[in-house]
Amino acid sequence: MKSITDMSVSDVQKVQAILFDLDGTFVSGDVIKSEAYNKLEKLRNSGIKTIAVTGRPAGWCDLIARWWPVDAVVGENGAFFYKKVNKKIIRETYHPLDSLSKYQNKLNSLFDKISKKYDSLTLASDQPFRNWDIAIDIAEESNVDIDIALDILKICESEGARAAISNIHINIWFGDYNKEMMSLKVLKEYGLGKSEAIYIGDSPNDSPMFGYFPLSVGVNSVTKYEEIISNLPKYVTNKDGSDGFMELVDFIFSTK
Repeated sequence: MKSITDMSVSDVQKVQAILFDLDGTFVSGDVIKSEAYNKLEKLRNSGIKTIAVTGRPAGWCDLIARWWPVDAVVGENGAFFYKKVNKKIIRETYHPLDSLSKYQNKLNSLFDKISKKYDSLTLASDQPFRNWDIAIDIAEESNVDIDIALDILKICESEGARAAISNIHINIWFGDYNKEMMSLKVLKEYGLGKSEAIYIGDSPNDSPMFGYFPLSVGVNSVTKYEEIISNLPKYVTNKDGSDGFMELVDFIFSTK
């Protein structure tokens, strides 16, 4: 991983969209810093598309799409994207909405199987606001050993499910979708491709995005996951969390 200052100025000048993770990247210490929010607003006002890409739930993403200075939000690890057009929220989901009840029963059945092996696990506190995945709390309000988290991934795979470890949750879902697929759909909505975008994240569940986008950035904490991330970001910030996000934004504007 190289410093973000090693990025080609010509490459950065092509950037017309920034896709960013929330927990551990835009949000750090459970707080959205006013400075980070202002940077996001500055990006959007400059004409750079702002797209949040997160494992957080549908209910939260609805609020983000309505009230934040973002052009779109990809939620629940690629299950959907929301955007606001003429004051109306447009929602596109991978699964048809009429399959939701049956789908949730399938997820709950899988969690029951996992719980039989690890009976101390708890669902994330934001689970009631989710539609298309379940989130097991590993570091937000609980503390789950990384070896257990990795074993849960294996269990999910054996049951035909997909799973990803973030800095706080294990997200589990069924279906051949992911963050990068839904992110590309959003970019196409704006007539953009991956070479015109930059992605910034912080943890193992960002690995596919790091591998997919030519300009990928990790905030500094990504270095502690080097041994378990398949795709490391091309570049890394000196600072961590939202300070790293702001460092990247400042660098982008320094090339204009």
